[in-house]
Amino acid sequence: MMMPRSSRAVRGGHVAGEPVADMAIDFIRFCYERDRREWPRLYDAMCYVASKRLYRGLGYDELKDAGVDLTFNGMTRLARISREVTRQLGQAQGRELAPSY
Repeated sequence: MMMPRSSRAVRGGHVAGEPVADMAIDFIRFCYERDRREWPRLYDAMCYVASKRLYRGLGYDELKDAGVDLTFNGMTRLARISREVTRQLGQAQGRELAPSY
């Protein structure tokens, strides 16, 4: 189970073969459901949400503690996890992703 550096308790799961905090998965889901865009436009939505603290009042630092690293160093992992989460959401909802241009 993956534990954040903060005192917030989050449970974990596995996405794309690696441990991921449930809060991170929920954040990706929240951002995806705003306009159903795939990566890299989803990343733009995530940055917007974090900058405005639209997800549970959490900003960049709190999200990083929960497993959502929006920095350049965390982008590869976040892209991989986001693609898998949005793929699963799209299948569960029977919808296709909106194209990112």
